[in-house]
Amino acid sequence: MMDKWQQIAGSLKGAFGTITVIADGHEVAFYKRVDGERLVIETYVDGWIKGKWTSVDEHGRPEHPEGRFYRPRNRRAWPLKEYSRLKRVFGKKKADEMIALRTIIVSPIWNSPKTLISHLKKHFPDLEIKADEVAS
Repeated sequence: MMDKWQQIAGSLKGAFGTITVIADGHEVAFYKRVDGERLVIETYVDGWIKGKWTSVDEHGRPEHPEGRFYRPRNRRAWPLKEYSRLKRVFGKKKADEMIALRTIIVSPIWNSPKTLISHLKKHFPDLEIKADEVAS
């Protein structure tokens, strides 16, 4: 019998995989889709993707419980390649602060099953695969 992590990975293989899990009282569905020219995994919590779930607090934690299923993303407010220009305009000290700042968001789009599964293992170790999708 396959463990649940292998089953999730197997279900999201190929071009259009899908799986639904139950975690912390929410039904979370993962659908593999084509986005432009790449395959991504979309996260639907209780059947929805809502923009307000992508907001985070000052510590980088999602403000809404549904956002916990989304992919955390860390980004610089200013790209490193802009550093020399920022330094000329604002000075070294201010440019260092601007480059160091991180903007943290959560996104309903995952790039690979591997990163999704490691996130689920870390934050939702007791999740269950929805009964009608359990392989015998």
